Amino acid sequence: MIDSLGPSAASLTDAVPGGALGKEEFLELLVTQLRYQDPLNPSDPEDFAAQLAQFTSLEQLININDQLEGQAQTSAVLAQNINAGAALSVIGHSVLAVGDHVWVDDSGRASTTVGVGGSGGLATVHILKEDGTEIGSMELGRVGPGRNDLDLSEAMEGLDPGMYRYRVEVTDGTEPVEVEMYTVARIEGLRYTQTGPVLIADNLEIELANVIEVTGKEQEER
Repeated sequence: MIDSLGPSAASLTDAVPGGALGKEEFLELLVTQLRYQDPLNPSDPEDFAAQLAQFTSLEQLININDQLEGQAQTSAVLAQNINAGAALSVIGHSVLAVGDHVWVDDSGRASTTVGVGGSGGLATVHILKEDGTEIGSMELGRVGPGRNDLDLSEAMEGLDPGMYRYRVEVTDGTEPVEVEMYTVARIEGLRYTQTGPVLIADNLEIELANVIEVTGKEQEER
């Protein structure tokens, strides 16, 4: 039997950067194998056809994957641009966002909004410093299910104007009721981060994804 005299598949693969065969390299290998095959024992042409079909299918899959990756990158850039535009449009407006901050204005007024689950119940508000230290609490009476606007001016009486944290607890009999707390704030600016734009209200940063409602500029809180 005559030994193969041409370059092997391994040598051709080693010649390609990264060890990956492209279309041209594959065809060169195929022609080389045909040229140096044993004339007394020729290769089955159906095997070559099957190999070529497999290579073509693989190349098509790679091309499809490259196109999908390109579309994903384009979609990500588009989403970033949409979020940036939405964030810019919020400046000067008041927003309702998931959070636990509340402001006392210069006249001593303070208000916020909470979402109450179940059938409602008796509510108690706890006023906290930024570090979580409790500095006051007050019973608010009964609140109904759904969204409730709360006047916290009495609970925060005597506190200096500024930003505080709060926690509202609701019980129905002896059972705790789920409460979602919100931050009501007027957006004064924004900051761009690697994960997207962040809204700024006083010294508080609010993720755009946490905003659930935007009100008019004339409805300024605090």
